[in-house]
Amino acid sequence: MKLRDILNSATLGEPGRLRPMIVWTMLEYFFRGVPYGFLTIVIWHIFEPLQNPALPLNVHGILFACLGLGITLIITLFVNYKSYFTAYENGYVLGAEGRIHIAGHLRKLPMGFYNSRDPGDIGAYVVSDYANIETLVTHLIPQFLGAVTMPLVALISLSFFHWQLALAAALVIPLSLPLSKFSNYLVHSMGKIHQKSKVEAASRMIEYVQGIRLFKAFNLGGTRFERMGKVFHRLKRDSIRLEAGSGPTMIMASFVLNSGLVIIALAGLTFLFKGSLSLPSYLMFLVIGTRIYEPLLHALMFLAELNYMELGVERIEGLRNTPPLTNGGETAMASHDIEFKNVHFRYRNAKVLDNFSIKIPAKSLTALVGLSGSGKTTVTRLIARFWDVDSGEILIGGKNIKEYDIDFLLSSISIVFQDVYLFHDTIYNNIRIGREDATEEKILAASRAARCHEFVDKMPDKYQTMVGEGGSTLSGGEKQRISIARAILKNAPIVLLDEATASLDPENELHIQEAINDLVHNKTVIVIAHRLNHIRKANKIVVIESGRVIQEGVHDQLVAAPGLYKELWDEQQRIKGWKF
Repeated sequence: MKLRDILNSATLGEPGRLRPMIVWTMLEYFFRGVPYGFLTIVIWHIFEPLQNPALPLNVHGILFACLGLGITLIITLFVNYKSYFTAYENGYVLGAEGRIHIAGHLRKLPMGFYNSRDPGDIGAYVVSDYANIETLVTHLIPQFLGAVTMPLVALISLSFFHWQLALAAALVIPLSLPLSKFSNYLVHSMGKIHQKSKVEAASRMIEYVQGIRLFKAFNLGGTRFERMGKVFHRLKRDSIRLEAGSGPTMIMASFVLNSGLVIIALAGLTFLFKGSLSLPSYLMFLVIGTRIYEPLLHALMFLAELNYMELGVERIEGLRNTPPLTNGGETAMASHDIEFKNVHFRYRNAKVLDNFSIKIPAKSLTALVGLSGSGKTTVTRLIARFWDVDSGEILIGGKNIKEYDIDFLLSSISIVFQDVYLFHDTIYNNIRIGREDATEEKILAASRAARCHEFVDKMPDKYQTMVGEGGSTLSGGEKQRISIARAILKNAPIVLLDEATASLDPENELHIQEAINDLVHNKTVIVIAHRLNHIRKANKIVVIESGRVIQEGVHDQLVAAPGLYKELWDEQQRIKGWKF
């Protein structure tokens, strides 16, 4: 990847935004070298009378040089200030905008993208990969350009005094480039292995923290911790290899560059003895020569780091090039009836829906029934367009859902998941997710309708109580009621319920059923239910087996006919009397 491509990626296609930062950084490095020029002028005036005793000491020249040095230091202070704040302000603004852009892109990707990756891999895009881009923008690229600028200006300036010695001083630079290139190759190849180890280590750490209760319950601390320990040992090994692999070549490159000082000293003596180089000029070469190779050595180190950081840019570019779900332009629905027409869908090469076709009338309650793994949840996820079907089509209001704007489609659907997730925020804000512009009165009304107010009112901070990551401070039933409050607040015309009362105790189940009745009133409702007693009054019951519709009808019809529904109903009636 070329530097231009890196800059283009880091700036979301606007590399011109880096221009002020680059200009100020190059000015900073230029003015860092100017004081050495004034010092050489002072040296020149001091040694000139020694070479020619007839000449007096040029005190005025020395004073003017000192005055110039003072003015330069003041200008350097201002330039450093501008360079510092321009680099970091621009860098972190770009980083924030880039992270928001990536988060927005992640939201548009199909769920299959997430299910095929470890959580640490996805988190690395926004955290470590974009941290690499920030480091590139704020540190490496400006410092690399500045480190190249100063030696270039110094060599051009010295060539006016003695071009042959300046050329000799520059000869070691191309000799160090092959070593630098080999080092960059090692960094790039081993860096990929190192980044893979970092992502795996992050994933195993997340897995360990999320499964800590299971480890304790089944006494798995030893085996599982050993698994995580192996990953961290591998990360340590790959980190050492990354540093050790490129280290020797960088040391050799440093040796080659620093040998330029020896060349300046020896070649300068030769020219001095021949009389083609004056003593002040020779001393000037010795003084400024130290400011040629040290920045170049840093530039080579920056180049190696830049090659490593480039891997993060490549990952970000790969993510950006991952095609999102196609977005239609329709923002209006003629009606809210839903139809699946010959839908086929595979997940990880496993067939989930096979020639699946159903019609769901608007403003009706349709229940999906079947054994676990039959495809019920997939049906609701496809309606919300978490995935796209492999073939066939899904229609809402007579139009393919792909024709609708994705945000509009999702705004028309309320979903109550079985596995509720709450954000690390207040209860009030977690309910408000259902509708960001809702008034406090409407939020509290939704809370009361979902039977949340009773338990929230008993908390020390009421609705301002923090619920913890994932809602860890609440019970399963409390989280489920907050989820229902969100859906009530959203008031979307289509409602998808995935076993919404699964986590509720019997005492609250009746109240929540009443809240759900308020939620689904006059809406198109699809409910996934395992307790068949809850769906006896559904307008339509669809029985699914192995991704196909095998029965349709109302409760009384299905119970009266032989089939899977009657078997499930009879089984549930039989186990009502089961007890320890």
